[in-house]
Amino acid sequence: MRKVMLLVVTLLLLFGITPAQDTFDVEGQGTGANQNEALTAAKRDALEKGIAMILLSGTEMERFRVKRDLVLRKATGAVKSYQILSQHTENDGVLKIRIKATISNSVMRDHLAAFQILIESMNKPRVMAIIQESNIDNDDPGNASAENAIIALLKEPYGFEIIDQKIISSVKSNKQKVTSLVGNDTEAAAFGTQFGAEVVISGSAISRRAESLSKEPDGMISVQADVAIKAINCATGHVIASASDHAAKMHISPQTAGTQAIAAAAEKCTKKMLDTLIKDWQDQANNGMPVTITVTNVPTFRVKNNVMQTLKGISGVIRVNERSWDARSGLLTIDIQYKGNPNGLAAKVDNYKLANGGGSLAVTGINGQEVTLSVQVL
Repeated sequence: MRKVMLLVVTLLLLFGITPAQDTFDVEGQGTGANQNEALTAAKRDALEKGIAMILLSGTEMERFRVKRDLVLRKATGAVKSYQILSQHTENDGVLKIRIKATISNSVMRDHLAAFQILIESMNKPRVMAIIQESNIDNDDPGNASAENAIIALLKEPYGFEIIDQKIISSVKSNKQKVTSLVGNDTEAAAFGTQFGAEVVISGSAISRRAESLSKEPDGMISVQADVAIKAINCATGHVIASASDHAAKMHISPQTAGTQAIAAAAEKCTKKMLDTLIKDWQDQANNGMPVTITVTNVPTFRVKNNVMQTLKGISGVIRVNERSWDARSGLLTIDIQYKGNPNGLAAKVDNYKLANGGGSLAVTGINGQEVTLSVQVL
């Protein structure tokens, strides 16, 4: 380890980055359907350039490319700040941003010493948490100790974007609805999609007074809690990860002890799922996900080819394969591989001009991994 540290420090010196200099600047650029998406891509580009500056050799760069998706959360704070140098909208409607990012020298150095590679996934999913919680036989819909603990951990230090929990609060007054969401992954995914979530964390939490023969301190009450949660990908409906854990707390108030125990168990569960959750999302961002496109108003072979060519030119689309086309009904079905999620794709495609001639594409529906388009003729 000492040898590795010496090599890292030596390389930093070669690039004019001294151990005393805690940050250095790197330019990055990215594109996206909106400013947030483009800025995320630009930050990631800047980080990767910073990594390339510090990695020890061409061999290490190869190792980095292979392992980049396995080391995801270690450098969350690597980008300390950024300055937008330029931004403009290109002809296809995609926003392009160039930034100067200030990257933490110490964060990168620490993790290079540990892993010889460093990657920060700046593209994290929007998350919603809905937990059915019972605290010492109190099933009040306002119980939110588990949800609050999950959200607090994901926001700091990991920087996930959280869907407004006021939405959840309004739903939890309907016990039957909550039970249905917690018990049905497909319904939970559809509910999350409805409010812009890309991952829903659902589950149950229960606390009860401990049945202990040991003598508790004067006035203190021991309470135990069990929490079981799972993370669901809203686009695909599949369970990304699941976890359960237990915690115990003591307090003069059993309700307070229960709240604290539930929060502690929920935090442990979230930490267990975190690696898998980030890896799943990163795999989707890097390798794409299958999306079925149904296009209406495609009456001729020429229009069909025009639509296919147009979709191939959209940023993030890796592969486009025709599944079927019926000239009589004007219905075209296409399978594509897209780096992102159906909502992001829809944002890019809507009002996107056709590659040849006039006309454009309009989004008429989104259902999970299925997007429906219509050819709009001028």
